[in-house]
Amino acid sequence: MKTVQRGNKQLRVADDRLEDMVRSGYMEVDSVTGQPLSPPAPADGGAALKKEATALRKENKALKEQVAELARQVEALTAQSGAQ
Repeated sequence: MKTVQRGNKQLRVADDRLEDMVRSGYMEVDSVTGQPLSPPAPADGGAALKKEATALRKENKALKEQVAELARQVEALTAQSGAQ
C-alpha cells in the first residue's frame, strides 16, 4: 500500500494504482512523515509549460530589442545635447 496526497487529502492506495493516482494529480508521500516522495506530474505532460516558455522567450527577445533601440535613442539625444 502507498500513501498519496492532493491538497490536504491523503489516501492509501494499492501499489498498482499509484501511477494512475499520480497522473490524476496526487503525489506520493511517506506514510510516516507525510513528506513528498515524488513531485506531481503535470496533467498535460508539460505541454502548457513548454508553450508558455516559448511565448515568454519570444516576448523577452522583443523587449530586449526594444530596450536596445531605446538605449540608442538615449545615446543619440545625449550626444546631441552635449554638442550644443
